[in-house]
Amino acid sequence: MITFIVNADYLKILIVLLIITNEADIHPNPVIDILNSQKLPFFRFNTDKILTDYDVLYEISNERTFFEIKYKKYDISINSEQITCVWERRPMEPLATYDHYDDEKVKKVILDEADGFIKFFRYSLSNVFWLGHPIIERQAGSKILQKIIAKSIGFQIPNTIFSNQFSSIKTFENKNVAIKPISSFDIEATGGNIVFYTRKKHYADLINIGEHSFRNNINFLEEYIEKDYELRVTVIKDKCFSAKIESQKLDTEKGAIDWRQGYDNGITFTKTEIPKEIELKCLLFLQHLNLNFGCFDFIVDRNGNYIFLECNTNGQWMWLEEEAKLPISAAIAQIFEYEIKKKR
Repeated sequence: MITFIVNADYLKILIVLLIITNEADIHPNPVIDILNSQKLPFFRFNTDKILTDYDVLYEISNERTFFEIKYKKYDISINSEQITCVWERRPMEPLATYDHYDDEKVKKVILDEADGFIKFFRYSLSNVFWLGHPIIERQAGSKILQKIIAKSIGFQIPNTIFSNQFSSIKTFENKNVAIKPISSFDIEATGGNIVFYTRKKHYADLINIGEHSFRNNINFLEEYIEKDYELRVTVIKDKCFSAKIESQKLDTEKGAIDWRQGYDNGITFTKTEIPKEIELKCLLFLQHLNLNFGCFDFIVDRNGNYIFLECNTNGQWMWLEEEAKLPISAAIAQIFEYEIKKKR
């Protein structure tokens, strides 16, 4: 369900939060509920519906620069003079045109053009506060850059290689290895998609795979670290919310290696406290990348060491709010409340 503020003064308000997301994303909803309760103005822009649900105008002339996006159903609009802050929550490419096209090639061109506009439009909003930013996040999502920054600020990290050289696996001689995807997460197959979960292999298994399989891909390998438990730390500006993940209570193929496999196997998430030093390093990590939000994944090994794995720069968090009772929505709403009231 799409929720908007609707009141007589809405179009007169010059301080508005723009939420850029997609129709199916439920994560904005609890934040929107809080914004509504506090009568803080916002406009939700579902990019997948840009051609069906919105009228768009972006005018650039020698006299002025002006844009307006209108939600057709309620005749509500937002314009360039109103936006005070932006929350980018996983926008999607357009999925449908306003009128039907029999020619799929023509339809694809139209959808691609609309997707291009969405990208250019987001890039143009450079003078306001952002939570999530498309350009910054693209760089910050680099698993290579993340490892470098994590190491530089004092996080422990697993020994890691990205390579298509078979000889490079000598790094992991007589050790277990975690094999991970760099950017692909699944592949279409008969009977449904196959998800690329982290796999655990011993060095000897990699040797047996052989050079032919290794040299045709840039492989992402980490030394596998035996876990006591795992952590998800969600950071919103200067607040940290930590959840303990009891992945090691599950079987190997049901969440012990990759906790995401544990969703259907009884994995638990509980609120926990982490050392202040780790919290401060998370904040410093985001400062290095000019981010206001990040979801950190850690291993806590059997000696109590905190091992940094990665930071999802626009990660999911609603299930943690529900299961671990972490007030993440309230913290996000509080940021926008501050920005809106500051402008007032």
